[in-house]
Amino acid sequence: MRNERCHWIIKMIFVVLIQAEGLSTSLAKGPSFILEPPNHVSFYNTTGAIIPCSATGNPLPVVLWTDGFGTRLEDIPGLRRSRFDGSLIFSSFPVDQYQQSVHSTSYRCVASNTVGTIGSRDVHVRAGTFIVSYFI
Repeated sequence: MRNERCHWIIKMIFVVLIQAEGLSTSLAKGPSFILEPPNHVSFYNTTGAIIPCSATGNPLPVVLWTDGFGTRLEDIPGLRRSRFDGSLIFSSFPVDQYQQSVHSTSYRCVASNTVGTIGSRDVHVRAGTFIVSYFI
């Protein structure tokens, strides 16, 4: 009798697991933006900038950034990096480290999961240099 009950419990657990798997796939949803980045971002070299981007979906989408050609961005230490939450971070930088290809260009946030992929509008970034002048 005890052995039969054990088999019945195992069968019920198996049925619940199969149904849960079917439920998760039936609720699959392509990505949609929770927070889409703005179209224009301007900042000074002395301040840096954070450009947020986040998305939802089922399964949870992966958020990454691409350049104007659709190539996935690589971090550039000390200048630009992607953060775990989907934000693109521009660090403050000395004037002599200004790079037009980093600081005056377009980017796009891309979110994808097994259901689909979406891209944000182009984000036009422009970093200006802030120079302090002292008059004596």
